[in-house]
Amino acid sequence: MKKMSSDERWMHRALELAARGRFTTWPNPMVGCVVVSENRSIGEGWHAKFGHAHAEVNAFNQIHESVDLFGATAYITLEPCSHTGKTPPCADLLVSRGIGRVVVATMDPNPRVAGSGVSRLRSAGIDVQVGCLEQEACFLNRAFMHAMTSTRPWVTLKWAESPDGFMDPEPEALFGRGSHMMTGRSSGRHTHGLRAQHDGILVGMRTWLVDSPSLTTRYVPGENPRRFVLTSGKTKWIEGAPQGTPGFASLLCPKSQSELPHIESWRKSGYKVIGLEKDIFSEQWWENFKSQCGIAACLVEGGSQMSQGVLASNVWDELHVLQSNKPLHQGLKAPSQPLCPPHEIRVLGQDVLKVWRQAQCETSC
Repeated sequence: MKKMSSDERWMHRALELAARGRFTTWPNPMVGCVVVSENRSIGEGWHAKFGHAHAEVNAFNQIHESVDLFGATAYITLEPCSHTGKTPPCADLLVSRGIGRVVVATMDPNPRVAGSGVSRLRSAGIDVQVGCLEQEACFLNRAFMHAMTSTRPWVTLKWAESPDGFMDPEPEALFGRGSHMMTGRSSGRHTHGLRAQHDGILVGMRTWLVDSPSLTTRYVPGENPRRFVLTSGKTKWIEGAPQGTPGFASLLCPKSQSELPHIESWRKSGYKVIGLEKDIFSEQWWENFKSQCGIAACLVEGGSQMSQGVLASNVWDELHVLQSNKPLHQGLKAPSQPLCPPHEIRVLGQDVLKVWRQAQCETSC
C-alpha cells in the first residue's frame, strides 16, 4: 500500500471535513479546509449549509488575525471562489490573511469560478498546487461536477425490493392505500439522505395516488427536494388525491397533453403543470426538464414501470437498490438489476444496499 505524503494526509482530513456537509450544502458543493503550520493543524472548517459561510471562512475564523501565515499551508478540497455570491470571495480572504501556500484538490467547474480563484491566488504571489487527491475530491462532489458541466441533471434512481424481487405485495393496489414499508429505519435514513442531496424528486402517478408519499427529508437535516409527478396525461385528478398548494408539487406530462381537460383538473387542484417534449427519460427529455424546472440533480423514486423506463433509457448516473430480508412471494415485480456487479454493497440494519454507478462516475474530473 502506497504511503501517503504529508500533503495527501492533510487533504484527506479536508475531505473528511467536507463530507460532513453532505445533507445540507446542496446545490453548493461539499468543501473542507485545513490550515497547517509546522505540520500541525491550526484551523479547520467545512461548508456546513447552503448560504452559510464557506469552508475557508470557518477555518480561518479559528486563527487569530495576528498570526503570521506566510509559512503555513491551506488544504482546500475545491478551488476557492473568486466571486461574490451569498458570501464574499474566499480567494480574497486567503490573500488578505497572507497565507504562503495553498494546495487545492480540484478546480471548480462552476463558470463563475473555473480557474479564476487559483489565478487570483497566484497573482498575489501565493504558491498554489492543484491535483492532490483530485479523484477523491471529484467523486465526493460528483453530482455537483456533473451539474456544472452537463445540460441535463444528475439522475439517481432508487427503489426498494424484497429478496425474491417484488416491490409491493399488491400489483393493483387501491387508490389511497398508503405506502407498504418494505425496509427498516436505516434504509429510510439512507433514502432521506439521498433526497437531501438532490433538489428534485420524481415519482410516477401510481406511486403518488396509491402511496401518497411525503417525499421529505425528515430523518436528516437537509432541505426537502421539489416534488414532481410524471403522468401520461390520461389520469384525471381524483377526489382525495394529495391536494396541491402553491409549490407543493408539479405535474410532468407530454407537451401535447398539457392543455387537455384531464390535465386542467390537476391545475385547478393547485398543481403546476409542465409539458415536456421528446421521448420520456431520453437525454433530450432530461435536458428539457432541467431547462424548464431548474433542477440540477433529480432522484427518481418511481414504481416498477417508471424505474424500468429509466434503466432502459440508460440515462442515469447512480442506481441505489435497497433489499429487505422479508420475502413477499408475490406482488408487483421489481425491475431487473444491471447484469454487472454493483460498485458498492453495504448492510443497513437488516437490509442490504447495492449501488451501481455509470462508467463516467468512476473517472477523475
